[in-house]
Amino acid sequence: MKFIIILFLLLILQETLLPSMADTKFIENTCKATPSSHLCLKIMLANPKSQNADLTGLALIGVAAVKDKGVEIIQQIVALKKSTPELKQALDYCLDAYHAVVDADVPSSNEALRGGLAKFAEDGMADSVVESQACERRFSEHGERSPMTNSNNAMNDVANVVRAIVRMLL
Repeated sequence: MKFIIILFLLLILQETLLPSMADTKFIENTCKATPSSHLCLKIMLANPKSQNADLTGLALIGVAAVKDKGVEIIQQIVALKKSTPELKQALDYCLDAYHAVVDADVPSSNEALRGGLAKFAEDGMADSVVESQACERRFSEHGERSPMTNSNNAMNDVANVVRAIVRMLL
C-alpha cells in the first residue's frame, strides 16, 4: 500500500513540477537571447502568465512591462513639473514622448503581436527606445541636467529586451 501511495505522489509531482521546470527553462533560454537576461527574467517571472506562455505570450508580457514603465515615468514627470517648474519645457516634451509610448506604441505593438505581425510590434518597441532617448536629449539641448536619466535608461532597457523577444518571432 505504501508503494502505491509513493508512486501516486511521484506521479503528481511529475505532473506539476516538471512542466513548470520546462516552462522556466523556455523563459531562461528566451531571455538569454536578449540584451539583458537578468532584466528579462525579472519581467517574465514577475508575471504568472509567463509559465504557460509561448514566445508571443512572452512578447505580450514584455509589452505590458513597457506600458507599466511608461505609466510610472508619466507619473514621475507630473511630479517633477510641480517640483521643478524651471524644467517645464523639457518635461512637457518628455510627457508627450511617454504618452506616445503608452497611448500609441504599446497598443500598436499589442495589436500587431495578436495579429501575427511581429515586424510592426518591433517598430513600436523601437519607437519606445527613440522616445526615451529623445526625452533625455531634450534636457541637454536646453542646457539642463536631466532628472530623468535613470528612468529614460530603464525604459530604453525594457523596450530593448522586449524588442529582442519580438525579433525572435520574425
